[in-house]
Amino acid sequence: MDNKRVLEVALTVLVAIFLLVAAEGKHPYGFYMVLRTAATVGGVYWAVRMYQAGPRGWMWAFLAVALLLNPVLPVRMHREHWQPIDMVISVLLFGWAGYWFRRTRQPA
Repeated sequence: MDNKRVLEVALTVLVAIFLLVAAEGKHPYGFYMVLRTAATVGGVYWAVRMYQAGPRGWMWAFLAVALLLNPVLPVRMHREHWQPIDMVISVLLFGWAGYWFRRTRQPA
């Protein structure tokens, strides 16, 4: 297992944890902006990685996450609408991190 993969998985899990925290509470606006920025950067990173590695379905999923959570042109919704979205994205990221961590084929 190389250090790059461990770092990718650790950062993905960290964003997933913070999305769960965001879904379960009321936090300052700055927390959400930092989280959205981190999730957008992560989504773009994974979309590029998947474009290079081949699984195009995952590439589109990560692009969708990046577009939905981007802080530049934010999607405006009430908190009760964001909570299930944050939970679903968090589960997606946890699942992806587990898959990527156990993946035996060398990524691009």
